Amino acid sequence: MVDPAAGPTGAALLLVAGEGTFATHVLGGGDLVIGRGEGCDVRLDHRVLSRRHAILRAGPPRTIQDLGSTNGTRVGGEQHRGGAPVPLAANDSFHIGPFSFVVVAGAASDNRSLSARDATRIVDPTPAGVPRLVRDVAATLTNVVILGETGVGKEVLAETVHALSGRSGAITRINCAALSDTLLESELFGHEKGAFTGAAAQKAGLLESADRGTVFLDEVGELPLSIQAKLLRAIEHREVLRIGATRPVPVDVRFVAATNRDLPAEVTAGRFRRDLFFRLDGMTLVIPPLRERVHLIGPLALGFLEAAGKRAGVQPRLDGAVLAALEAYPWPGNVRELRAVIERAVLLAGAGPIGVRHLSFTRSLATDEPPAVAAPPVAGAGRARPATPADDAPALVGLDPEQRAERARIIAALEDCAGNQTRAARALGMARTTLANKLGLYRIPRPRT
Repeated sequence: MVDPAAGPTGAALLLVAGEGTFATHVLGGGDLVIGRGEGCDVRLDHRVLSRRHAILRAGPPRTIQDLGSTNGTRVGGEQHRGGAPVPLAANDSFHIGPFSFVVVAGAASDNRSLSARDATRIVDPTPAGVPRLVRDVAATLTNVVILGETGVGKEVLAETVHALSGRSGAITRINCAALSDTLLESELFGHEKGAFTGAAAQKAGLLESADRGTVFLDEVGELPLSIQAKLLRAIEHREVLRIGATRPVPVDVRFVAATNRDLPAEVTAGRFRRDLFFRLDGMTLVIPPLRERVHLIGPLALGFLEAAGKRAGVQPRLDGAVLAALEAYPWPGNVRELRAVIERAVLLAGAGPIGVRHLSFTRSLATDEPPAVAAPPVAGAGRARPATPADDAPALVGLDPEQRAERARIIAALEDCAGNQTRAARALGMARTTLANKLGLYRIPRPRT
């Protein structure tokens, strides 16, 4: 768990991660003694540490000095046992056994205190984009919880943690929301022959099969309470008990869990076990929504554009106004929605350049209305109404005369057919799916019938 301690403005913090621990200590202008003995400033009750293991001096220069410990202190891949202090730059790390230590410098111009939660906000979840702290934690057995809205890239970050872990096994993905209680238990823990009706043979579960790898528990907030209790045992003891078995099987796995739920709130409401939350939450990584990472929209869109073009056998080009339109949209579906919008635009544009007219944004699922950048919703139920000049002003931006004429024909057809999209499509001589796509392209409010 995170110790919310934070120092004064500009003060450096020592972040400590490993073996289910994630804590912060203010470095300030003093020194910190690290060890497992009673008087240490950073006390870690673990056999790998000596009673007085090392001393971190604030400097300048900032240094770490091993105090002649039994197991040594690793700095830059080199093991030290005693000897002279080793200089540390800002954000440099050092390691003692399974524990990683990172000094994070506070910004003097920032009037906030720097907390550990601030340091774990992940803007770019790819291996090249995560901060050094994540790289250090990835190399330990510390369990990780990834939080963020649907579609922000939680699975990408889980894959990054696994890729940086150096673990020899594969990453095993488990969608906790996709399986029933009974099936989920059998899939996670396995079963013995004859354990239940239909168990014709012994079967190893996903946790057992993931030995020496990473288990990614997607949508972990959806786990039934009965399964949470058994998962807790697997995490605490690194062993699984198959259904119908009497002896547990040891496993060497690292757990990464992801959810779009507020897990502390779920704990308070009694829907998620407190002890399981603390076991999983060795370190929390938060991915902000895409609307807070506007600078990534362009590079992501170009990457999706290239991939979609290869699949379609074309070399798509973006009109100059497209990027501005993409950056102005709030992206409720985040990166996943951006990919879908780009892939649709490639198909709709064909061999021609992609313009604003090819961007088909998703309607709001919460209100059944178009998103903010679309035209105003239809007034009244059951019939389409002619578009007014106020409606047309935002919708006609970027359309050429031929497209404006087609938009007007579609609106007229919908009016003549009382909002029935199937009849309107037939009258226009196009498929209903084509009409639906054009409603999005031309920002025509969908009639409610």
